[in-house]
Amino acid sequence: MVVYKMAKRRTRRVKSRSTSKVKSRVPKRTKRKTSKKKSKRKKRPASNWNKHMMMVYKSMKAKDSSVKLGDAMKAAKKTYKKAATA
Repeated sequence: MVVYKMAKRRTRRVKSRSTSKVKSRVPKRTKRKTSKKKSKRKKRPASNWNKHMMMVYKSMKAKDSSVKLGDAMKAAKKTYKKAATA
């Protein structure tokens, strides 16, 4: 006959706070990070899609100020495909 032993369950002990031993909470001092010079990256020029989308967004924004960029993307998608093939 084989006897299997059950693994013991480990429970977490929760520390109880007593009001008499509560320490005042003082933030720890942290080391300041030394500032490193960041190398300037060259900006990529705006793509044709980005230019087209922003033109559509600005024109839509002029008509209706509550227009979101996502709405302009959807509208620009319809006209950009035609412009790309032509």
